Amino acid sequence: MCAVSVWKWVGPEPAAARPWRADVKPPPDSPVASTEGVLAAQLAAGDITPEQYAEAMERLAVRDESRYPLVVPPDR
Repeated sequence: MCAVSVWKWVGPEPAAARPWRADVKPPPDSPVASTEGVLAAQLAAGDITPEQYAEAMERLAVRDESRYPLVVPPDR
């Protein structure tokens, strides 16, 4: 009886319950994938170590800082 009463709760989670997850993800080698996304996918797959991931993200931050420097407006 217990199994019958909870059976309707067992099954796939409805998509509306997790709107933050994309239904279709681009493959890591596609041109629309970001560098950060490719690195995260490599880290999750075990292709790179956490240290390699952190080092690559640091290099990206340095590159972005040189390309798009942060300009702070002067105090009034």
